[in-house]
Amino acid sequence: MRGPNPSRTSKQYDVDSLDLTILEKLLTNSRITFKELAETTKSDQRTIASRFDRMVKLGIVKRATIEVDWSRIGINATAYMGSTTTLGEEDRKKLFNFIRREPRILEADATIGSHEYFLKVLDMDIVTLRAEICTSLEPLTVDLTTSIATNSIKRPDYTGLFRYLRKKVLK
Repeated sequence: MRGPNPSRTSKQYDVDSLDLTILEKLLTNSRITFKELAETTKSDQRTIASRFDRMVKLGIVKRATIEVDWSRIGINATAYMGSTTTLGEEDRKKLFNFIRREPRILEADATIGSHEYFLKVLDMDIVTLRAEICTSLEPLTVDLTTSIATNSIKRPDYTGLFRYLRKKVLK
């Protein structure tokens, strides 16, 4: 967790309108076929496949995935936690080990700001999250803040992001 995040400091590659359209369609529907992509982009399947392969090799496309509604299978609490540790290096190692081992901590980032680390945690309910996650983190941190998500205000808006990219990248 120390040091720069490679995904935020890696080399930027040139993309064109077709690349952006492929990415946008895949983010909207990761199960879309190359044939369907070719039809919607007025291209051919081989072009789509080679563009996709290129973006995978360059690290632009990391993986194809699905979106899960975790509440439908019993995961009802989402928390965002900020943590600061001015304790010794041994405590920091314990903190990192706990974060890496704990499957309910989905994401953890080193930050610049009011906290050193920022975590996204999912659990069955708030009581379990408090008892099993917060209680374990508290001795490893100097300051731990928790915000429980209650309502989603905005889901990822890839269409809007691609409009922005097209303006910036394809000047």
